[in-house]
Amino acid sequence: MNQASLYQNANQVQRHDAKLILDEFASTLQWRSDGEDALLDVGSGSGNVLMDFVKPLLPIGGQLVGTDISSQMVGFASKHYQGEERTRFQVLDIGCDKLPQELRGSFDHVTSFYCLHWVQNLKGAMTNIYNLLRPEGGDCLLAFLASNPVYEVYKILKLNDKWSEYMQDVEQFISPLHYSQNPGEEFSQLLSDVGFIQHNVEIRNEVFVYEGVRTLKDNVKAICPFLERMPSSLHEDFLNDFIDIVISMNLQQGEDNQDQKFISPYKLVVAYARKTSNIVNKFLDEKPNQLIFKGIN
Repeated sequence: MNQASLYQNANQVQRHDAKLILDEFASTLQWRSDGEDALLDVGSGSGNVLMDFVKPLLPIGGQLVGTDISSQMVGFASKHYQGEERTRFQVLDIGCDKLPQELRGSFDHVTSFYCLHWVQNLKGAMTNIYNLLRPEGGDCLLAFLASNPVYEVYKILKLNDKWSEYMQDVEQFISPLHYSQNPGEEFSQLLSDVGFIQHNVEIRNEVFVYEGVRTLKDNVKAICPFLERMPSSLHEDFLNDFIDIVISMNLQQGEDNQDQKFISPYKLVVAYARKTSNIVNKFLDEKPNQLIFKGIN
């Protein structure tokens, strides 16, 4: 999860989905007429999704801030993209109790791709995203996992005596919406609760195909939080057990190494929300019949 250089080369799913969603919502984002938009990205990781797909959308005078809870990821991104103008990276825990003062109310847009499923305090994270946006208004575009087979694989691995000592807190690494009967409705309500008047939430059923054992192992190594807790001599054994469980779940196609593929069906939350100005919010509080809630579940 903290191996930035590995993640940079093994985040195919994240890149694939982020590009599709940004292409879809590029014209929906409320860009400023003066072209001086400030955008903060939550969970930028190694930075390649942000720089390859988000930055090209930003007006030429815009400012970009990439954030991540991992200082290693931030260090990697800062060094790798140090020549990029109007761009900086900094450490930020989006689930923190109190935002850094210099970030509060400073942004026109907040984006986040494949990060929020790591945050158990999802309401706290969304409150912080709301407070990152300017008082006069702004919007956010978010995509994160509602559910994924990897969470069930983790739970099975935890039952194995070989791995249980490294995975006692496995539930902390499972999306807070994984067990929800209606994740779209639940997240839509959460957006309303923290203050977003206008929002669209969609749960998309997706499938990604990993071509071969090595590709799947590299992806697991890039995101699995448990590997860094165990001796490196155990990594390959852990990954082999991971693959065996995936096969037992009938998520494999092909019998030999040449045509072997692994299927990952997952549910993706895609949400767009706008923060209205304090003046508009006051008006709506006085005239509740004017309030419009919009959601797609």
